[in-house]
Amino acid sequence: MSGSAVVTNKTTEEEVNPLWVGKERRQIEKAQTWSKDSYALPTMAGNIQISGWAEGDDIRPAITKDSQGNVFITYEHDESLFLTSAGFAYNPNPLDQEAWFDNGVILSLTGIESLYYPDTAACDHPTYELMNIFVALDTEEAGGMYIPDVTDYETWEIYTWTSGAPDPEFAGISDGGWYQDLYYEDVIGPYNFYIYHEIYDEYDIVSCPIFFHNGIDAESGVGYFDGQSFEETAPAADPDFVNLADRIHTCIYNTDTDKVIWKKVEPAVESDYEFTPYQATVADGTNPSIAAYGTNVAIVYHNGGQIMCVYSSDDGETWSQPVTIGPGQYPDVYAQGSTLYAGYVNNGNLYIVTSDDGGATWSAPSQKNDQDGAVVAEENCIDVHSAGVVWVDDRNGAYNIFYAPLTSAPDKPTLTGPTSGRIKREHEFTATTTDPTGSDVWYFFDWGDGTDSGWLGPYSSGTGVTEGHTWTEEADVTVRAKAKNEGGTESEWADLAFSAPKNKLIIWSFLEKFPILGNFLKNLFF
Repeated sequence: MSGSAVVTNKTTEEEVNPLWVGKERRQIEKAQTWSKDSYALPTMAGNIQISGWAEGDDIRPAITKDSQGNVFITYEHDESLFLTSAGFAYNPNPLDQEAWFDNGVILSLTGIESLYYPDTAACDHPTYELMNIFVALDTEEAGGMYIPDVTDYETWEIYTWTSGAPDPEFAGISDGGWYQDLYYEDVIGPYNFYIYHEIYDEYDIVSCPIFFHNGIDAESGVGYFDGQSFEETAPAADPDFVNLADRIHTCIYNTDTDKVIWKKVEPAVESDYEFTPYQATVADGTNPSIAAYGTNVAIVYHNGGQIMCVYSSDDGETWSQPVTIGPGQYPDVYAQGSTLYAGYVNNGNLYIVTSDDGGATWSAPSQKNDQDGAVVAEENCIDVHSAGVVWVDDRNGAYNIFYAPLTSAPDKPTLTGPTSGRIKREHEFTATTTDPTGSDVWYFFDWGDGTDSGWLGPYSSGTGVTEGHTWTEEADVTVRAKAKNEGGTESEWADLAFSAPKNKLIIWSFLEKFPILGNFLKNLFF
């Protein structure tokens, strides 16, 4: 299956789609947080509940992580048919149920009552940790939030583009991605994906994809809409994209033809989504999701009740024939290193499968939800990320957002070392574990005296680490060690009792003053 269409690049700025200049700053009208006195937190043995503290339904979850290790989840909060807001929550320890409650907020914006499709991703900007985007149905605008600090929503910079977005249907953003525009030197930053009714000059395209290049510092951007010169994308739905260092792989499907279209944008070669020389129809199906690493690209999609995959090992130049993964709907796929993780819904359950060969073969499915039949099957109902997987869940009689780690935890480490020793002398301890998926692992030692080693690694699965520690005061402690994998999932603690009494220090100090006698006694008693 060929991947590249023959497309003539534009050569003059006049042929470029119109520049969107200027932003209108927005303010937070209402911030809704929660009181522990008003809610009873659920007891969770496995899945973690993220939302559900405010009346209404929560849908379209998105998950990412900032540079400080905070897992950040975004969702749409539908208080009623005509009143929607954006929900946010962060947590440095995503398995801590209470912290999600403490760090959650729903934001309503001044002048906007229907805020749809909020999505957030990590941003490569030196000031902004994350970037959020959304569309507003009532005001027909596209906009977003620049987030310098996830812990303080009052620092977030909120804007909408002044050009508008008629009949908006979708907004999406992907982690990373920092590109110089080929045609506008001031436009430097990430791409965003929108779908709305494009009306411009002779164009009148309903459900038109707009691959929008956001110039963050220039306060401007350019909306590259697909004028349908080559692959027929409109009426379009459910796009996805993944950023690599110098290129972006995208996918989308046409709702009239149920064709999956792939396009690769290399901003240094051609910034325009319509005119990129790399585009093709690659499959029959709906709801595609895309992942890439190196020159490997995989698109997972739905066709006839089955989850399917097409893949390329040459950066989209050629594509495989369809591979059947199994029955299901509404897939999402993510690349962590060279492993692909695909999630999908089947009979009300969320399953994860993996591929270590670029999409050619897939593992047996593993169920993530711990209450059968609770996962809501609808477009954008799940999101898969190295930080975990989130989904829409109706186990509590309403649509709420739930979370689970993406990968299984490493095995509980084996911890070895001395059980007694001397203060003011270093003692070495070794921790060893394996990860079920073969992921690299990191180790963490807690010395029992208020200090720790921090995270050490990465190490190959099965490879141990030896770390030394010195107690300066009498020690009667429990040395502990745990491990985590590339997905951030942590193991159980391994414990080892250790004691170094003060009187031993006195004996050793005496022996050191009299080395000949000391050596004799050491050999005799120690």
